[in-house]
This record gives sequence, structure tokens and C-alpha cells, in this order.
Amino acid sequence: MLPSEQLAARLLTADDLGPGYAARPAATTASSEASVKGCPQLEQLGSAVDNPYAMFPNQGKRVFTGPGGTQLTEELYSAPPKDLSAGVGRIMTAMGACPSYQLVTATTVAEVRTQAVPAPRLGDEQWGQVLTVTSGGRRTVVQQTVIRDGAVLLVVSGSPAEVTVHGQTALAKATAR
Repeated sequence: MLPSEQLAARLLTADDLGPGYAARPAATTASSEASVKGCPQLEQLGSAVDNPYAMFPNQGKRVFTGPGGTQLTEELYSAPPKDLSAGVGRIMTAMGACPSYQLVTATTVAEVRTQAVPAPRLGDEQWGQVLTVTSGGRRTVVQQTVIRDGAVLLVVSGSPAEVTVHGQTALAKATAR
């Protein structure tokens, strides 16, 4: 198991991604609390809807803005492999249980559609999904790839192209011994 400080050192940097990328601070405080309507399995995650991976105590996160305003988020978590596997299995099962649901905050209601997609065959276990989020007449497509390699869990989220291009680099750096 790796402590949070070691995970932070294994996160990608803007230099790893190439020209046009800049790291920006990850939110350190919870955004307005979100709730789910229309998907009992996600509703059961309760307060974990904002960050379902918060159950893992050792973590690191970095958010990048890329060319054209794209966004890429990398998160690393560490726990015993059995705990990571069971936890992320519950999360991904809940997230994939409903093809659509509403994500409600104090100021916004977003319609979310989910679709499981193949994840790259990397690490010990892998999951992939595409979320299409519609809010205020605006539609955003976000791909999330989740890979467990031993005691490290990598979550890469962003536009499908960004996740595809940078996911393997993120895993290589995250699992470097």
C-alpha cells in the first residue's frame, strides 16, 4: 500500500502530457453535495456520489486543462488489492446499473446516460464507461477508465480521446516501482 505522498509523486505532470497542457489545482473541498434520482443502486452509494472512491484513504488527484479547453482528471488510490477490487467493483456495478439517471445539486439538475465500454487490457482489473451529461442545454461526453494494478487504482476521466491517448502513460507512471 502506498501513502498519499507517494501517490502524488506518481501523478502525471503537464510535461508528461505535452504542449498545451496545464495542471490546475484539484478541488480540495467538496463541491455542493450531489444526490441521484432515478437509480436506486447509485442512491445507495449515498454521500459517496460526489466521490465514490473516497473510501480509499490513500489518494492523489490532478486535473489538467488541455488544448482547446479540454479537461483530463487523473486520480490514484492505494489500498490492499482485495479492498480495491471489492470497492471499485461495487462502484462500477452501481454506476452501470442504470442506463440513465439525474444528478441533482442545489443549483443544477443534470441528465446522465451511462454506457459500459471496453477498457484497455492493462493491470489486474479494468473497467470503462462513457457518461453523457446534459445540463442547461449543454451536452458533455466523459469517458472514465479505471484500472487496478496490485495495490494501486488509477481513474482517468475526460474526453474519450484524451483518456485513450494518456491512460497508458498514466498507468505506467502510477505503477513504476
